[in-house]
Amino acid sequence: MYAFMADIHIGVKLPKSQFMDSLHMFLETIKECKEPCHAIFVCGDLFDGRLSVEDAKFAMFFMVNLVCNFCGKNGFEHVPVYFIHGTDSHDQSQYEIFTQALDKLPNAKVWLINKACEGTIIGSGIKALFLPQEYTNNYDELLNKKYDLIVGHGPMASQTKNPCKAANYEIIHSVEQLGSISKLCVFGHYHGYTDFGNGVYYTGPWLRWKYGEDEPRVFFFCDDNFKVFTKPNPIALEYETVEVHDPEELRVITSQECDHPRRFIIEAASKDMETYRGIINTNRSDPNMTFKLTETVDEDDLQLTVDDVMDTQVEAVAPVSLLDSYIKDKYGMDTHDQLAEYESQINKEDKKNE
Repeated sequence: MYAFMADIHIGVKLPKSQFMDSLHMFLETIKECKEPCHAIFVCGDLFDGRLSVEDAKFAMFFMVNLVCNFCGKNGFEHVPVYFIHGTDSHDQSQYEIFTQALDKLPNAKVWLINKACEGTIIGSGIKALFLPQEYTNNYDELLNKKYDLIVGHGPMASQTKNPCKAANYEIIHSVEQLGSISKLCVFGHYHGYTDFGNGVYYTGPWLRWKYGEDEPRVFFFCDDNFKVFTKPNPIALEYETVEVHDPEELRVITSQECDHPRRFIIEAASKDMETYRGIINTNRSDPNMTFKLTETVDEDDLQLTVDDVMDTQVEAVAPVSLLDSYIKDKYGMDTHDQLAEYESQINKEDKKNE
């Protein structure tokens, strides 16, 4: 069997226990499988960006536990781990900081892949193509061959399914092409488990840390025949968006216990604003609740009939006289004559243009 992970994003604001508990479940699943695991592939974006000192210490702890996994059944104490470079803005060439130390661990087998290349997986002998995320390379020669397995990171496009938008500078891989030259293709990059068909997948991240990421969070594996199987990650928080249309509805929902973050979208009539604000203020201290309150305007209130306009007495205001009074009150200066001359000149110009 083979195990895959991607888009862990160490450095995001999540409890460290969520990362470690997920890693423990991932490794326990490997140990429980009857088939020996030949390799663990980290398909990019292990980091979320340039790490702080605290996050770098945690990343080292996480990677040591990953590499010293005690999952070996095929002559190795630890299953070999292949780190594949992801998006530059996330991984930022930081793997080298850690892999130098990981290489010194007893019985650990670690590979760092930061350039597209072919390889043979140690222990199983299968032929693999590694496609880390690069921005200028030409893969024509590599993509004209057949492989047992393709692993990488970056945007993939499909003629029938394309859930990931790519930046202009990114190389976009064709799902149809990758599927035609491999038995299984697994990529990181898109934050949602995606089955494109024909053996091509986004594995998706283990965890969620913001709203709008509603796709499943799973642990991703395949057997020796490259048949995929997954296991849901119960540790991944759900970030739920709830639209509310009535104050009483909001009161009932917020009174119920909930173990995941919720964002309430409220469009309220002016008469309900005070009631909504009271309910929101009552729940301000709950870290799992956020609110977006917008006051709506009744279009009927904005429409005036002809009769309404005729009945409305509008007092005409002379703008020059108003300006004269303002200057006199504000600065104590009498500018009446100058402004009157200016107004007279403007009136003359208007008559010429009529």
